[in-house]
Parts: sequence; structure tokens; C-alpha cells
Amino acid sequence: MTTPSWRHWLLLFYLVIFWGFAFGLIAMGLQGFHPITVVWARLGCGALVMWVVFVFKSGQFPREPVWLLRMTILSALGNLLPFSLIAWAEQYVPSGEAGMLMALMPITTLIMGHYFLSHERLTLLRVFGVLLGLLGVFLILGEDLWQAGSPERFWGQLVILLGTVAYAANGIYTKRLPAIDPVAVTAGSLTIGTLLLTPVVLALQGPVDLGENLQAVGAVLVLGVFATGVATWVYFIVVLEVGPGFLSTINYLIPGTALLFGIVVLSEPAGVLQLVALALILLGVWLIQPRRSATR
Repeated sequence: MTTPSWRHWLLLFYLVIFWGFAFGLIAMGLQGFHPITVVWARLGCGALVMWVVFVFKSGQFPREPVWLLRMTILSALGNLLPFSLIAWAEQYVPSGEAGMLMALMPITTLIMGHYFLSHERLTLLRVFGVLLGLLGVFLILGEDLWQAGSPERFWGQLVILLGTVAYAANGIYTKRLPAIDPVAVTAGSLTIGTLLLTPVVLALQGPVDLGENLQAVGAVLVLGVFATGVATWVYFIVVLEVGPGFLSTINYLIPGTALLFGIVVLSEPAGVLQLVALALILLGVWLIQPRRSATR
């Protein structure tokens, strides 16, 4: 691994922007399309980008039949379930709030990893971080309960939290797989997800006047091409060149970016309670990060 250069920081900035904007882009796409259609288009555009990268890099596609099952599981846990849950939930939950709730994913991953991965253990400090993160989530959920808000929003929030569980399960499953070309596996997984959703889209998506929904079309294309396909390629570049630890910074930046996009672009409301909740979640995420000993 190399020391991060200005190029790697630019790539990190790209991921923060487009993964942070993704929640707002989903909300914009929902103005013209069914939630499943937004997910389907996102997967399809992302798959096209990854196949271009695969051909450009002369990738090696796995030949063992078992990888078809593995890619289907990866697609279900890492794409179909979380993407669909988030898209459905954003019909009722502001996009910035969705991004804040998804910040809980590292904490969810740690909790699951404690039971399924030998190198992930809950220490006293990490338990405190988990509790702070859960307190932040409780503040967001509690707003609807205390103020008798809409039940649809409350259930949407819970569905988003379920999406963090799917992402965490995907991360744990990925760590238990043998080494393989990640570009090939990602291209295959996105393609499988696109194919699986095609009949669902045909059944659920009604007629759409694309001319009257140009903003929604543009949002979905940006979501699929730049926030899914290109972002995945950028992610692999950063991980392979400087390691996954460098990427931990985005866990603190993406939720704030999502909240800012929702406020500035979509005019979503945000009060002191949301900011306090975000601060608690991010502090919890910071506390659960692995610490290096000061002595070697």
C-alpha cells in the first residue's frame, strides 16, 4: 500500500459527493418513477459502467459455477435489498434523514462482525460507541413517536435501518469469500440484480412521459452511472492502492453531505434534533474504529 496522494484525496472527495448525493438523487428519481424502477435503472447503468471497466482492464471472470450463486447472494444483500428498501422508504422519509440513518451501517457491521468474524470484537469503548449511535437513531425515530408524526415516516425509518443490516451482512459475507477479481464480480452482481428486477419493473411501472420527467430521468442516470458504476470503480482503485482504512473517513462525511443536499437542493427541513442525532451517530462511528497501539 502507498501513502495517500492528492489524487487519492480527490477520489475520496468524489465518493463523498456522489455517495452523499445518492439519497437526494433517489428522491428526485421517485418524482417520476416507481421505487423499483429507480433501483433497476441504477443497477443497469452501474452494470454497464463496470463491464466497460472490466473490458478495459482485461479482467478475468470466475469460471467456477459456484460463483453464480455467490454473485446472486452479493447482489441480493449488497444491491437489491438495501437499494429497494431505501428507495421505498424515501417516499416517506426525507433524503437527508435517510443518509443520516445509513450512517449507522459501520455500527451494525461491528455488531454482526462480533458474532461472525474472529477479528471484530466488541470492546468497552466500542460498546459505548454503539450506544451513542443507537441514541442518535432513537432521537430521529422518537421525533415521530413523541410528536405523533406520520406512521409512514416512522416505518420508512425502520426500513432504512433494515437496509443497514443488509449492507452489513453483505460486508461480512464478502470478507469470507476467496480472493477474486472484484470488478468482474461486481459487474456480474449488478447484472444479475438488473435481470432479476426486470420482470418486477414490467409489472409495477406504469406509463411514464419521459419528456415531462426529465429531472427524474437525469437524476436516475447520474445515480446509476456516477454514484454506482463510476463510484464503485473509484472505490476499488482507492482500496487497492492505499487500503480500506483510508476510506473510513467517508463514514463521517457522507451523512453530512446527504443532509446538506437535502436542505439546499430539495428544501428539506432540518432542525436541532437532527443535527444532535447526526453528531451522536458520527461520534459513535468514530469510537468503534480500530485503534492502533501507541507502542510497537
